[in-house]
Amino acid sequence: MICKFAGFYCNINPLYDYTLSMIEKFRYEGDIPADVEIIQVGKNFTVEDYKKYQKTQPHLELDEIEHMFLAEDFFKRILKYNSIMLHSSALKYNGKCYLFSAKSGVGKSTHTCLWEKIYGDKVKVINDDKPILKYENNKIVAYGTPFAGGTHKFLDESGQVDSIIFINRSENNSIKEISIKESIPLIFGETIKKLGVEKMNYALDMIDKICRNVRIYQLNCNMEDSAAILAHDTLIKE
Repeated sequence: MICKFAGFYCNINPLYDYTLSMIEKFRYEGDIPADVEIIQVGKNFTVEDYKKYQKTQPHLELDEIEHMFLAEDFFKRILKYNSIMLHSSALKYNGKCYLFSAKSGVGKSTHTCLWEKIYGDKVKVINDDKPILKYENNKIVAYGTPFAGGTHKFLDESGQVDSIIFINRSENNSIKEISIKESIPLIFGETIKKLGVEKMNYALDMIDKICRNVRIYQLNCNMEDSAAILAHDTLIKE
């Protein structure tokens, strides 16, 4: 199946409905420019590959494993195009994107749900787990993808990234902008791993571009409405 998302034309043919149902929303049936590469995602993966991995992670179903394999393959293949995945919940507010990132279980999705509750139709979650960041025209742009974690919240939308916010759990709410030096390890910790030298260089170059073109914040917060209001009022001047 030919799909188009994050500005890429991709050929993806999942064996299981879990991923198929997600990428169906990105199916592309138009003409493809002759000079554009079609990215082959998961071309050589087999059921045996998934079963072998399942032996190390028996709590996962084969369809979930396939989804993980296909996502990782795609994320690695786009690194050479000034693009990188950031484990985060990306919301779009008045045309700009704000990405909330944290270790699994901290509550990035819970935090963006607070934004949806408080600010209603002004907020769109374009990807709740693995948006793509691209460097385009001297700007960082976030894109939705069909790889969106357990909530399956994603849209075929994009927007210029205004800020990336790293969340820590805390009883009291506070937020501060952090330096490039502080930002680099945080971004590196929430993107694709196990890369060879060439792909690692692409990833580090893209992380540098992000840090130089986007505001980065540290948000210490609880999961109450006041946390989202503090973040909103700090990031967005209305």
